[in-house]
Amino acid sequence: MMVKLKGRLFRLLLEEVRRRYPIEACGILFGYVNSDEVRIEVAVFLRNMLESEFMFQIDPEELLKVLIEYEGRGLSHIGFFHSHPRCSKPSTMDLRYMKLWPGSIWVIVSCRESRMEAYRVIDGYLEKATIVIEDDNIV
Repeated sequence: MMVKLKGRLFRLLLEEVRRRYPIEACGILFGYVNSDEVRIEVAVFLRNMLESEFMFQIDPEELLKVLIEYEGRGLSHIGFFHSHPRCSKPSTMDLRYMKLWPGSIWVIVSCRESRMEAYRVIDGYLEKATIVIEDDNIV
């Protein structure tokens, strides 16, 4: 699976993660899906209800409202993003919730490393996706 996004969106995600640090930033991703390729067009930042450095929780009513709004604009729900203070690997808790949304992309942004990785769960197994940032002006 290949996950594509523009450099401006990559930078926007990094800015949100740094702004929210040390609290985990979180949100929803929207875009388009074509066979083995996902294009993320929009990231909607949401409040981490837990205000935690190690976990996040999105308000279900806010989630539903945002899903209805952006799917009404013709975008598909791609998945979620959140931050970790150090690495961009899923935690045990992340894996538990990823299994509740099989096939959804989970982008994890490392605050320390300023990098992101994408994963999804397919048939109960964790699969890493390749992220492609489409822009020459990333740095």
